[in-house]
Amino acid sequence: MLVPGSNTDLGLMRALAVVQEIENTGKLKNVKFRAFSAGQLYLPSGKLAAVNRDADASRRRIEIRFIPPGKKQ
Repeated sequence: MLVPGSNTDLGLMRALAVVQEIENTGKLKNVKFRAFSAGQLYLPSGKLAAVNRDADASRRRIEIRFIPPGKKQ
């Protein structure tokens, strides 16, 4: 079992789980997916964020990009 060490880790694990669920449906076979997660170095105030491993849902997000299939030549 994977255990996240940070909000960034947790975000990536969630993004990968969503991609896996989408792929398991089999409805989008010709589409490739990429999962991303990023840490926030600066707070909305512009100050550098302190190292904090406490859960903070306001600083967590996932991003999934849909990549259309290339044209066959």
